[in-house]
Amino acid sequence: MPSATSLTIVSKCTVFPDQKSTLQDLKLSVSDLPMLSCHYIQKGGLFTRPPTLSIDSLISHLKQSLSQTLSHFPPLAGRFNTDSDGHIYITCNDAGVDFIHATATNISILDILYPLHVPDCIRGFFTFDSTVSYQGHYKPILAVQVTELADGVFIGCSMNHSVTDGTSFWNFFNTFAEVSRGIDKISRKPDFSRNSVLVSGAVLKVPQGGPQVTFNENELLSERIFSFSREAILKLKSKVNNKKWSQNSGNTDADVVELMGKESNDALFQIHNSGKMTGILESWFKNAVLKPQETVPNLQTGEISSFQSLCALLWRAVTRARNLNPSKTTTFRMAVNCRHRLNPKLDPLYFGNAIQSIPTYAPAGDVLSKDLRWCAEQLNKNVVAHNDGMVRRFVQDWESNPRCFPLGNLDGASMTIGSSPRFPMYDNDFGWGRPLAVRSGKANKFDGKISAFPGREGNGTVDLEVVLAPETMAGIESDDEFMQQKPHSQQGNWNVRSWLLPVANSFFEVIFEENEERMLREELDSFRRSGDLYLLPSGDYGISSPAPREDLAFTVFVPSEKAFQRDLRLQLNDSLVPEKRNDTYAVVSRILGFSAVPQTLSSTTVSSSTEVFYDSLSGFTLYISKDLDGMLVVNRIRSEMVDLKRGEIIVHIMDGVIMDAEFEQAVQPDYTEED
Repeated sequence: MPSATSLTIVSKCTVFPDQKSTLQDLKLSVSDLPMLSCHYIQKGGLFTRPPTLSIDSLISHLKQSLSQTLSHFPPLAGRFNTDSDGHIYITCNDAGVDFIHATATNISILDILYPLHVPDCIRGFFTFDSTVSYQGHYKPILAVQVTELADGVFIGCSMNHSVTDGTSFWNFFNTFAEVSRGIDKISRKPDFSRNSVLVSGAVLKVPQGGPQVTFNENELLSERIFSFSREAILKLKSKVNNKKWSQNSGNTDADVVELMGKESNDALFQIHNSGKMTGILESWFKNAVLKPQETVPNLQTGEISSFQSLCALLWRAVTRARNLNPSKTTTFRMAVNCRHRLNPKLDPLYFGNAIQSIPTYAPAGDVLSKDLRWCAEQLNKNVVAHNDGMVRRFVQDWESNPRCFPLGNLDGASMTIGSSPRFPMYDNDFGWGRPLAVRSGKANKFDGKISAFPGREGNGTVDLEVVLAPETMAGIESDDEFMQQKPHSQQGNWNVRSWLLPVANSFFEVIFEENEERMLREELDSFRRSGDLYLLPSGDYGISSPAPREDLAFTVFVPSEKAFQRDLRLQLNDSLVPEKRNDTYAVVSRILGFSAVPQTLSSTTVSSSTEVFYDSLSGFTLYISKDLDGMLVVNRIRSEMVDLKRGEIIVHIMDGVIMDAEFEQAVQPDYTEED
């Protein structure tokens, strides 16, 4: 597996705002100052390569877009300044930000998405590693690194945590993407006001040399992203709230309202509705669908939310895996957004930190002996209680004893969850499509650090980035209660291990079984005997057949998992059980016979102005064109991803199933009048 050392820095420069700042100095708030001992935030997106831009043109374009974006976010191009009284300010002096162009062309998209655990190479996609936020006095507040991969691009941002929280970070990142797309007027203008209770006269006394992180930065850790489907989350919520769940009746109106905020991460939802439809529909659900006397249950009546249910599940699994003494006090910390909790409320786009950490304590014995609902109730009580009065009490407590935030698992029994599945992490499109995955760097990671992301597919799906000691990670991976919720490795939300690679193996079976050319058969036979390459470990999903060498030239137009389920009415997990596996692979083999071409065909070889055609392995003709955004269209089916590579094999992920009319008719489900 490639490592961070495989990366080479091509160039580094300073990017300045394209307009001079007129913004006055901004005083660090009660929420900003505790973060001075934290690392810079490190988050970014994995993208396919732009089909119409060379890497040099892309780098030039992103620099220009960044310069324009900084004019909307002057604090990010500034530096810290401490006055004679010890108050720390952001001076918006246009000092600029770092921009790094790096290359790691030995690393492919699948190298990032395929492994069960997050690979170490991700760390190299970010700069300012181990940089503490206090160093913003003399280091840039922001650095952007663009890393060129074998078949993709990673855009990573390292941003001072005393300047932004997650809300502000993603507003910048998405605005950067908007400007890159050529948007003239940004949609979410940041609010730089400093007139709330969070701005205090208290002074944080900083030790000589500045504050340091409070956890072991060199601790051996294991990191994995667990993805939870909307169905699994709603089932879990129903269980916690003692409700009966069914696939047809499980979605109450309140569930819909709760999931709407997460669903806004769907790019199509945003594009078609200009980012406004979520609020309109949410209002409609609350006022027209729910009874007039009712309110949203998880906010008012004490019903436990899906996210709190998920946190409780993880709290129990990690506590069990740590094998703690029953009397040991465990802590589960949740970061909450205070913008809407204060009265008067802060602007939703308030720029800066507006978060507080809510601890929930319980003996390990209680966490494990009491049921899941009890654990979720403890979390729910503290979240519901964190209103305007509680926010102000937290402020007063800090003012009485100014201090930096003690990140880490200092007692071996703590967990901290940050970020949010409501953050619009997949709403950014720099001009050639949404990210395939969101990843974070090494910053602020310790045993027990959890980050919540929205799933790429939206619709209420959630990804949990879980960082644990290796033995604890092994424990939750074998935890019956946790794994019964069917979390899968996030692997790019394309389920590469559970979907693309089994399908690819089926494709290679098609090549071996259906191609009648003697030379190809003999060569494939030799590969099969030698076991030259396995796309899957032996035994996964019952598939142990070796795939051919990567130097055979093929292009495969693979249906996405969603298309497979939608168009063929086959559920992947259900369809691969032993009693159904043969039927499933018979269907998949036929489909991939229609969609595989025995030569390499990347998106860059197809002109936007012409249509080309090729015969697939089964003799079915594929008519291929390219949209203006670089996505391929094959027999009127549009691609979702293009140019995934394994050696000479090119894979394009399609939003539909390519098949001839006869086979399409054969696999269509029989409809009854009741349907």
